[in-house]
Amino acid sequence: MSRPAAAGTEDSGESTRRLRGRVQTMLTYADQAADPRPLVGLLEEVSDRLGADSPLALLVEYTVEELRSRTRSVAESARVWDDLHVRADSSLDRRDTTLMSIKALHARYVRLSGDPVDRDAAVQSYEVEWRRRLAILGARAHRTSTAHANLATALRERGTSDDLRRACVIARQEISVRLAVWGPEHSFTWIPQIILAQCLLKAAERAVPRQAAGSGPVDPEAIRLGPDSVLRPAGAGQAGAADGAGGGSGGEGPGGYPGVTRDDLARPGADLVAEGRSLAEAVVAARQDRFGPSSGATLRAQLVRAHALLLAEEPAAAVAEIRYVLATNRRTGANLDPGWPELLLARALLAAGLASGDGSLDDAVRQARAAVEARLGRYPAGTERVAEAERFEQEARRLASQAPRPPATAEAGSAPGAATPADGVTQVTDQADYGHDHSLGAGGDG
Repeated sequence: MSRPAAAGTEDSGESTRRLRGRVQTMLTYADQAADPRPLVGLLEEVSDRLGADSPLALLVEYTVEELRSRTRSVAESARVWDDLHVRADSSLDRRDTTLMSIKALHARYVRLSGDPVDRDAAVQSYEVEWRRRLAILGARAHRTSTAHANLATALRERGTSDDLRRACVIARQEISVRLAVWGPEHSFTWIPQIILAQCLLKAAERAVPRQAAGSGPVDPEAIRLGPDSVLRPAGAGQAGAADGAGGGSGGEGPGGYPGVTRDDLARPGADLVAEGRSLAEAVVAARQDRFGPSSGATLRAQLVRAHALLLAEEPAAAVAEIRYVLATNRRTGANLDPGWPELLLARALLAAGLASGDGSLDDAVRQARAAVEARLGRYPAGTERVAEAERFEQEARRLASQAPRPPATAEAGSAPGAATPADGVTQVTDQADYGHDHSLGAGGDG
């Protein structure tokens, strides 16, 4: 009687090995195609064979939900990751890499849910997960580096002064670690470089003094501030500053990370913009060469460069770059954060319009409204990302209504759908299908 039992065990083991092989093949295909549909039937088969909370079933389910989360609403994704996180946490070993990945996605959608409580919870989740991976895998492991960079992103988005200071330190530490482990030509090294650029640019916006609303004539400097700074009460940026504790803002952190003594928030804003721009330009060039000009990774880096151009008082160049990104995104369907390019374009158009008095002001208001609508399509109403866009739209309408306008003339110097700024260079507006025949061309997040 023992032989049939042994044979049955061998058959079962071989069947499981074959199933694992199919899973690995299909996971690779689905990730490259960004399509979860081929995995749905496979998930049912694995769940029936091994159990819905088995390591292999949870790996497949993780991949299915990650792909679905790229396009569905954040509110729905947050509910899904809450459930999956609870199940995985009770079923998988703490060293299981699938559990690590599920925890990271759970923290991401807590962060994207948007209110201050969610942002605090996201920072705490990223902090705990980074320290857990650090204890298990060490500072030089790929997954530890990813969690560390995710923590920097969450700190930057929460955005207190201490958060920004620590985010800059973490990004610089990760650049040093990844240069030592992977080298300067590895795409994994470029991620903390673009994160640092974003942190420096946000710090530079904080360094620019802003005229209080209603205190005098419209000041073009006002639009240099980030949309998350518009109409924020004085002192609000300091709330929760103590929450950044853990890892320190300088020196050598836990796990032997390289010491960072520079305080980026004490530097002049122009220096921060210059370094952020240099970092973004280097990453754009590297990603264009490695991934192509129309990849999502390249386009995301170009938006960071456009942000730097805006803060460097080159709004026309920023407008051109962002329009190109939007046009390429319409053609290729890159995975850009909804509303981010539209909001950045609105800021650049507002800056250009206030400086020159041309028709950019009306276009800025239209793009600000497009940013609000894009974010409402992905994020729940009332979340910070939606509120950020709504605040900027209100500010853009106010500034546009107060700005002096040139007198109307009967001359028509430009073709329909084009605007001619003061430098005489015709710029095609977003309504003019600018990218349909252009081949020129951005987790984590980064």
